[in-house]
Amino acid sequence: MNGGMVNMPHKILVVDDDVRQIEAYKSLFKLDDNQPVNTLGSFFSDTEHQEENDTHSSALLLGGLQLVTALQGEEAIEKVSASLAEEKPIKVAFIDVRMPPGMNGLDAAKKIREIDPRVYIVMVTAYSDFDLFEITQSLQENVLFVRKPFQSEEIEQMALNFVRAWDKDRYIEQITQTLGHKVKQNLFEASMYEVSNSLLAILADNVNAQAGLISYLNKEFDVLPEQRSAYKQITQTIFGEAQLLSQMVSSLQRLSMSSDKVMVFSVKDLVNYILSLMPELNALPEHIEFEIECHLDQEVSFQLPYSCLILAISSVIRNALDSVFAKALKRPGFKGKVRLVIEKANHSESKFVTIRLSDNGLGVNEPDLKKVFKEGYSSKKEGSGVGLTLVQQFIDRVSGDVLFDSAGRDQGAEVVLHFPFRVDMA
Repeated sequence: MNGGMVNMPHKILVVDDDVRQIEAYKSLFKLDDNQPVNTLGSFFSDTEHQEENDTHSSALLLGGLQLVTALQGEEAIEKVSASLAEEKPIKVAFIDVRMPPGMNGLDAAKKIREIDPRVYIVMVTAYSDFDLFEITQSLQENVLFVRKPFQSEEIEQMALNFVRAWDKDRYIEQITQTLGHKVKQNLFEASMYEVSNSLLAILADNVNAQAGLISYLNKEFDVLPEQRSAYKQITQTIFGEAQLLSQMVSSLQRLSMSSDKVMVFSVKDLVNYILSLMPELNALPEHIEFEIECHLDQEVSFQLPYSCLILAISSVIRNALDSVFAKALKRPGFKGKVRLVIEKANHSESKFVTIRLSDNGLGVNEPDLKKVFKEGYSSKKEGSGVGLTLVQQFIDRVSGDVLFDSAGRDQGAEVVLHFPFRVDMA
């Protein structure tokens, strides 16, 4: 809960113009100047009580403490700035109010707060010339006022509690930032969905209207006998393309509406949706071959995050196609092949399905095999590195397994997804 600072020493600043007071703090915390330790000390003379206290403190502050000292306010300000620049900020500052001949402790505290408003401050004084109201008015929050002489246990508990409070503040900041980012992202996605779904609906209407127009032309218009064959071929082609576009729009609408929700769909649905969302599979050049082998009953149903699965499979197919196309450009006469196999998992794992996608494309060198699923990784110059990351996210979501294997450069590759037919409805 330390906001990325786990096991890093917790820095405490002590500012006092009296060297004897500095040494007292060191003795209290059992620290040499700027040296981290794993426990807080105390002035207890009872050994058993001391060991118990050290064990408790160590459990609270696993990173240990580091004492930073300054004899004047100006020096303290410099050390706070330096610590901040090193990204090892001061968490708690014990500041003496009166430190002649330099600036007083309250002014130093104000300057420290300007540099880093997150510091917890304890104002320490033996005099009554600064009252609690004036200090709190000046520093606003995260400040305490202690009069000398103070109890060692009091200072120890302040240090412990303020260090923990500082860490908790950073944790809350991190959570708040993450939630803020997610809210913005969700708003953006909701807006995109609203716009895209509206456009898809208009596109679907237009596509259906074109298909209806073709049917109307076939029924209502006479064509010269010598033109009928060509006319029929043209209208059938247009009608077939309109139907394909209609299926594609329908699949896109389902993809956008389902988001990452768990849905029920059949093996047949899965194959049809993939084909309709990847029209390039129906128009591959002669030297590139794509085939699907399904060893499952077409009506067997899945209960999975629909969009996540569709995007995952589409990603591995596109990745394989890119690989064989790239190899074809390098090697004239090369025959590329991409093969998708859907089957039930072997042995007793009847509740699991295996999807294998193999290609004879460029392949991957062994050192890169562990990188392929990492966010942002891509072997293509203009690649985003999103594709296989989506695969990993789907597998994590359904508690499955994924394997990427390649014998090396120019040796092709295989991706194997192994996951359950069903997960709990979300």
